Amino acid sequence: MDVGVLTFVTAVLLLLALRATVRAINQRNLYASRGRAIWATILVVLTLVAGWFEVGHHRQVSLVSQGMSALTSNPEARADCQRFSEAFFNLGTYDGFVYWDDPYTAIFANGSCRDVLRYATSNKSNPTLEQIMAVHLIAHETMHVEGHRTEADAECRAVQLNHLVAMKLGANEGQARYLQKRYFDEVYPRMRSDYTSDQCREGGEYDIFPERTTFP
Repeated sequence: MDVGVLTFVTAVLLLLALRATVRAINQRNLYASRGRAIWATILVVLTLVAGWFEVGHHRQVSLVSQGMSALTSNPEARADCQRFSEAFFNLGTYDGFVYWDDPYTAIFANGSCRDVLRYATSNKSNPTLEQIMAVHLIAHETMHVEGHRTEADAECRAVQLNHLVAMKLGANEGQARYLQKRYFDEVYPRMRSDYTSDQCREGGEYDIFPERTTFP
């Protein structure tokens, strides 16, 4: 279970809110009762706000995990979306990564997970470039989980498979292929040199569907 600081904060607020509500109801002194009711109301509101963010986090993790399942059947594969507190103190420049001492866990930046949620809840017809990159990132990190460690290899495989992630998140095939084409045309050429290869093409070394006549 994904437990973070917000999980404990939400739990503590819930207990305090319940305690304050019970005390407000049982208070017989009218003046004191009003004060306790106001305090109970404040705690209930804070609990609802914290709970809303906590549920949102778990929803993002669920969606990213769902996207990963389009490309891996490994029962140990899992997604880990960074919480806001982790993102605040994270000085890294990567939106996603897999530690080789924990090869089945793909870690995604807080912003990327939020963009996945925005894509999944949109009509999928005109995604932003950030949403396209976030969906593709799921494919890329899943390739690492599948054991493809070289960035150029993982990236090219993801280029050819990211439409399946989009479809898993609710896109139809046309919308998914549109996302795939936009990524390959607009993002892939601007990637760092160690992420790209002249073999990422039809008939190239990284072409995983050589029987097809179109790429990706």
